[in-house]
Amino acid sequence: MTVGTISGAAAYSAVRRGTAPQGWPATAAEFALMTALLGGGRWAIRQSHRHRAKTLRPVDALPHDQEIVLFLRAFTDDEGFANVPRGHPHGPWAATTDTEEQQLAQATAPFGQMIALGKPGDALPQTGAGRYYAADHEWQTQVLAALDRARLVILACGPGRGLRWETERIVAFNRPERLVLVVARDADQYESFRAEMHDLFPKGLPRAPDFENVVVKGPDHVHIRAVVWFDGDWTPHATALGAADPEVRVHRLIEPSAWVRTAFPLAIRPVYQRAGLAIPGLPATRHTRPWQVPVALVLCALALVLLSAGTDGFDLSSEKTTTLLIFLGLPFSVLLYRTWCGGHISIRFVQFFGWLFGAVSFMVLVMPGTTRHPLVAGLLGTLSSTGALLLGRHRVREWVASLALVPPDSPRASRRKRK
Repeated sequence: MTVGTISGAAAYSAVRRGTAPQGWPATAAEFALMTALLGGGRWAIRQSHRHRAKTLRPVDALPHDQEIVLFLRAFTDDEGFANVPRGHPHGPWAATTDTEEQQLAQATAPFGQMIALGKPGDALPQTGAGRYYAADHEWQTQVLAALDRARLVILACGPGRGLRWETERIVAFNRPERLVLVVARDADQYESFRAEMHDLFPKGLPRAPDFENVVVKGPDHVHIRAVVWFDGDWTPHATALGAADPEVRVHRLIEPSAWVRTAFPLAIRPVYQRAGLAIPGLPATRHTRPWQVPVALVLCALALVLLSAGTDGFDLSSEKTTTLLIFLGLPFSVLLYRTWCGGHISIRFVQFFGWLFGAVSFMVLVMPGTTRHPLVAGLLGTLSSTGALLLGRHRVREWVASLALVPPDSPRASRRKRK
């Protein structure tokens, strides 16, 4: 991937200059090499995860104090859960290399380690859930042992009758608060599962939710689409990933590049709350604004003044400086205000510009003769980089995430109470 990046940078540089010292066919070959190496590198990373995956001991041999999440699915769905979501807005190489099953394991980590029965004949185990492999005569015993101690059971609604025995055992255990059904692939597969298993559930199964009526759209190609969770009396609730929540502004928390990891916990938020567990990425209460935010905004504002003043040698009365302050300062001031209010998108923009100004300023310093004001360039780089660094602190990220909680006295919460 490193070699591919270097090859792409060389080709891009030639396109920007408008001249290719090695010839345009060589530049085209560099772009092709970049595509092949970056794509192959991502494939190698995913394969390396499979080579490093460890096979677990039988469930009844695991430590008694080890908390587990049992993942049940039809083996034919393994390929779908091994999918890496595509359609990321920043391009195919900007997205994560984690599979949907890996992200599911990360999302449910507060409940324990996710384990699954391995598919017989696997050359390499899939990544995500730890696999244990059982002989034909003992796999049912292992599933029952896992059901007895699992803090959470995830059942993928697969096709046909293959999951009927597991579903019967799950319902017989009568622990609906610990069960989550995963609606995978499409509504047709779920409806097939619903037709086969509807009679097993005391209060039946709901229809698949509307995948189109969501607040946050997921990647173009995704396997995990929705979830079904249950109340203590087996009342089912179906929720699409990315759907609106009256108590949480989900658009602030869901990342398209980590779709399952960020959207799945929000879809089953009541399950986390009943278990007394923190929802990944969502603080329990609203936080106060950390000191890093105002300090970062002051530094970024000073960097903007230096950028504007430095263009005319600190002549703030010049027409050029005034024009720059108006056309650059006003939009940037709105951006800083939105950052002060906790806007997650504005914070990312300010961070981006901070690192950009810092990098350009320090590049100017190391190139002799490129600036008449090295002190201004050094101060600009230091101020903007420090501001971007402060906005990336963990306390700032927690504060921004906590603002996704809708206050109980807000009009939105009042409308929910009336309903």
